[in-house]
Amino acid sequence: SDENGLPLIGATVIVAGTSSGTTTDFDGNYKINANTGDVLNFSYVGYATQSITVGASNTYDVQMQTDNTLDEVVVTGVARGTSTKKLGFSVGKVNKDELQEVPAADPANALRGKVSGIRIVQASGNPASSPEIRLRGSTSISGNQRPLLIVDGIITDGDLKDIAVEDIESMEVIKGAAAASLYGSLAGNGVIQIITKKGKGQQDMKTTLRFETGLSGVENKYPLAKVHPYKNDPLGVRLGDWDNNPTTPMTSNFGFDLTSGSRVLDTENGKTVFDNKYLSRSYDNPGNIYTNQLFSTSTISVEQGQQNFNYFLSFQDAKQKGLIEPLDPYKRNSIRVNFGARPTEKLTIDLSASFIKSKGITVSEQGQGGSNYFYSALITEPFINLKEKDEDGKFSPVPAGYNVQGSNFQNPLYVGEVVDSEFKRNRILGGLNIKYDITENLYAKLGHSIDRRHRRYFNYYPKGFVTPTPSATTNNGNISIREYTNVSNISSAELTYFNSFGDFNFATTAKYLYEDRDYDDLTASGFDFIAEGVINVENTLQDNQRVSSEIREEKTRNYFLNMDLDYKEKIILSGLVRRDESSLFGKENRSRIYGRGAIAYRLSEDVDINGIDEFKIRASYGTSGQRPNWYAQYETYRVTPSAIEPSILGNKKLLPSISAELEAGVNISFLNRFNFEFNYSNTKTRDDFILVPLSSATTPFTHQWQNVGEIKSTYYEASLGGSLIQGEHFNWDFNLNFDTGNQMITELNGIPPYTRGGLGAVSIFRVEEGQPYGTMYGNKYATSLDQLSLDANGIVLNTTGIAHPGGTDAKSEYSINSDGYVVRTADIGTSKESPVRTYDEDLGADAVTRIGNTNPDFNIGLSNSFSYKNFSLFVLLDYQHGGDIYNYTKQLLYYNMRHKDLQDWGAQDKDQNYAQNVYNASNPNSHFVEDGTYMKVREISLAFRKKLSNTTFFDALKVQISGRNLFTFTKYSGWDPEVAISTNPTNFRLDEYSYPNFRSFSATVQLEF
Repeated sequence: SDENGLPLIGATVIVAGTSSGTTTDFDGNYKINANTGDVLNFSYVGYATQSITVGASNTYDVQMQTDNTLDEVVVTGVARGTSTKKLGFSVGKVNKDELQEVPAADPANALRGKVSGIRIVQASGNPASSPEIRLRGSTSISGNQRPLLIVDGIITDGDLKDIAVEDIESMEVIKGAAAASLYGSLAGNGVIQIITKKGKGQQDMKTTLRFETGLSGVENKYPLAKVHPYKNDPLGVRLGDWDNNPTTPMTSNFGFDLTSGSRVLDTENGKTVFDNKYLSRSYDNPGNIYTNQLFSTSTISVEQGQQNFNYFLSFQDAKQKGLIEPLDPYKRNSIRVNFGARPTEKLTIDLSASFIKSKGITVSEQGQGGSNYFYSALITEPFINLKEKDEDGKFSPVPAGYNVQGSNFQNPLYVGEVVDSEFKRNRILGGLNIKYDITENLYAKLGHSIDRRHRRYFNYYPKGFVTPTPSATTNNGNISIREYTNVSNISSAELTYFNSFGDFNFATTAKYLYEDRDYDDLTASGFDFIAEGVINVENTLQDNQRVSSEIREEKTRNYFLNMDLDYKEKIILSGLVRRDESSLFGKENRSRIYGRGAIAYRLSEDVDINGIDEFKIRASYGTSGQRPNWYAQYETYRVTPSAIEPSILGNKKLLPSISAELEAGVNISFLNRFNFEFNYSNTKTRDDFILVPLSSATTPFTHQWQNVGEIKSTYYEASLGGSLIQGEHFNWDFNLNFDTGNQMITELNGIPPYTRGGLGAVSIFRVEEGQPYGTMYGNKYATSLDQLSLDANGIVLNTTGIAHPGGTDAKSEYSINSDGYVVRTADIGTSKESPVRTYDEDLGADAVTRIGNTNPDFNIGLSNSFSYKNFSLFVLLDYQHGGDIYNYTKQLLYYNMRHKDLQDWGAQDKDQNYAQNVYNASNPNSHFVEDGTYMKVREISLAFRKKLSNTTFFDALKVQISGRNLFTFTKYSGWDPEVAISTNPTNFRLDEYSYPNFRSFSATVQLEF
């Protein structure tokens, strides 16, 4: 039996030194022939091996005890539940105690700092957004890096945002292709599985109530200029009079040239210096817009376990306002039902089901213009009050001075108040598994799961909406509606046999998996409303209406055979082969084979090492991959009003990619208190699919998806955890994780280097053989005189901005200025001062070269848990060293003369043209590449727990105060160094007016009865 007295099925009983052995049945019973004096060894996955010497009795009952050294049982990446002792590859596991210290907003954030080799980026602070996860290195040049997500064995298509952290029992992470081979072409990016709570054996009904509420807000202020380079009017106000009527003609030409309609720079002694103050009006618009907002989470759960059944029920209501007051909060309601039953000795039924309903606001990020809240908040000059109200008490679309600044910004508070831009999501996630024990050593299992997601996006601009410049599509009203449904049905059948033969333990599993996915998409839109107050597409002019629809279907068949063999549980071998057949593969290549081989040797079973409880050496080699997108094998056409034009040429030979990985490592448990793990991995992905340009001489199509890319990565990971102090009242547990690695594009099969487009307003990320994936290319400013290029006569060829095209000066006429840039010495302190760009002599132009690399040098996560009597303290630190960020927000603020750098340069008597020369006509350049190193205090929690008296209704009370994302220590000049482009956040770290990440403080009360 186990530690709770419940029968252990399949426990191994062996007569030591012989080949005689057996396993326990459904009731934990066993029968074996043994003589007096023989030693019986009892073993079971996750429990310490016990030995009993046979005496006069014929009956020996054994209660197994949990083994605390590398004893955890995992279910991800293996055919059946397996002890970590018997794995030939690495699996990161986060248990309930670690997850519940400070329950995160979502499971992705709950993994921070707790598993090595995992990169998590929260690219947006929008409470409706999910962090992006990458495990080890990238495995695709053009595809996503998201791992396969599994919930209680259910293969899902969604993100982790829908799962309540309070429902989670544990999370398992397999980071590489070798460990992920069991999932074939689904799992080239690794796998994360969530195991939710279930009632434990012989447990009476327990009800838990948990209430958390708190505030969220930004940590710091954005560095904006408090001065300007323009003339003030006689009233001491920048540009114009202020009677709160922006339509009143301006009466002064001190700040505005009424003839040309342009602003007048304050020029003295041939220079325009950034040092004039906003004398009578100055508003902190970002501080007024990004305000502290409430959030709350309420959870109730009920669980129970008995000999023949168990269940877990929960309901959660979560609300997160975010940062912007006029926007509705993100809301999520979730219901979970987990049920297990054993109606007979041979039959086991397990059900896992959840329903999630969520809604929130779609917030525009990245890009310029009035629809982007964060662009408008930062470029608006402080003489404009964005909190100004109109006569109806609403936020003004044209606050005083709005027409004076003359830019494409818009009052974000007005937009948030009048524009309805919401989404609603409903999701059903369910799985049913039926297991039947055919014999003591053979069982069959049938399973079916469904993941149904329905999303509705609604965007509505009312009639009369005000835009910075007249808009034919929005001023008279605009509406768009999109309904999207995605249904995944997955069925499986498996047969597993296991047995012991003397000192050998053997298990094999054969499994069939069938995937059926359907996608339905319908979009309708229109503009120019006909009648007031009728909010539907039919109420727009018919010529302005657009309707589009799409139906897609995907079928996949998968087969795999897995075999595990061990000798005395110390030499462990396993092998796996899997065949995937998918309609996503090209018609002429409908299948692909994946596989794995792994070996492990538990050295400590043969060698007694002082202080070492467990020492395991392991290695594995395996493959997994990614599937092409649905459209890749079909011809695609672009329809215009005048013609139907060929676009993408289909590829009927297209294969899924294949990622091959070698992983080697050690696991050491020592002093009965500490666990250490080290991993080395080397991964190569070939047959990556890239959209390749085609020659117009051979085909009218412009591009085709082809298997031409190859990318490699090498990673080193280490983790150390355990208990530093174990006392009667005081304990200190810790967990330290470290990883470092690189990822390199190694082959493009003749495709010339190119810069990725569609990743924000600036194209900067380079795809080129021999370059790291995440490399930035652009113009580079010289920081050494050695970087100057000279012609045969010793004349400098480098350009120095608009004023000096190059080719006129000798090297001796240049020096390093106060910013560390090479400039013409004679220009220092004048309006002509400008940094010199490096030069490409072959092209005869400014060099376009490598200016940054987004990949960090290494990452460290450190968690500490302290407990004293009824009090506990949890602290999580997250450190990233290196990794460049391109600060495009900063570059655009240079253009709009709003960044504090311009103020600082003005204080140094630099002309304002210096900033515009560095701005470089919005072209990517090295000045805006910043070091993304940071150290974050991710979580701090102080809790008080108390078992209550039997005379009270409640059994236990927990009171907790918590903080998340409390402090960030960094040299990065933006809101937060954890920023990236939404298309591929873990690789493309581009800051372009994103929703700032926020910190939060909360109080929690939890009651059990």
